[in-house]
Amino acid sequence: MTTATPLQDLPAAEVMAGDLLTVSRDDSVLMAWELMLRSGYHHLPVVADDGAFLGLLDSELLAAHWHEGGPDHNRQPVARLLQGRPRFTVEPETPVSAVAKLMLGNRTDALAVTDEAGGLLGLLTVHDLVSALAGLPRSDQRHGPNPPSLYRIEPVIPPEHHLHPDRRLSRLPPD
Repeated sequence: MTTATPLQDLPAAEVMAGDLLTVSRDDSVLMAWELMLRSGYHHLPVVADDGAFLGLLDSELLAAHWHEGGPDHNRQPVARLLQGRPRFTVEPETPVSAVAKLMLGNRTDALAVTDEAGGLLGLLTVHDLVSALAGLPRSDQRHGPNPPSLYRIEPVIPPEHHLHPDRRLSRLPPD
C-alpha cells in the first residue's frame, strides 16, 4: 500500500510549470507585452542565453512601465525593468509549504524554480498551488503542459541590388 505525499510536503518540481514561454534580456517591452496578450500568460521569465534566470516580468510591471507614446517608445529592453527588482527563487526539492510561505512573506504570486547554477527549471505560481490543492493534474490547466505556439516575424531588407539609386525600395523581380 502506497500513501500519497501530503500537498504541503510535495517538492516544488512536482507542482511547477516546466514548459515555459520566456524572453531574453534584450527583447523589448513591446514584444513581452504582445507575448503575454497572445499566450494568456501573466508571467514571463527573463533568461540569459545560457538559460540562467534573470528575473520575472508580470503584466502589472509591464503596464506600469508602458509608455503612452506608442510602439516606438516601448522598444526598450526588458532588462531595464528588472533593475532593482528582487528575484525570488527556490530549488526543485523545496516543499510546497515553504514556497507558499515565501510567496506570502514577499507578497508575490510567482517565483522561479532554479537549479544550483541558477538555471531556470520552471515557474511556480499561485495558480499552480491552487490547482495542486484542487487535485487537478497539470494537463487540465489552462494551456496544458505546453505553451501555445508563437512565432516571431523579423523584417527582411532586400539585397543592395534591389534598391533604386535614390535608396528607395524597388519592386523585387519574381523568383
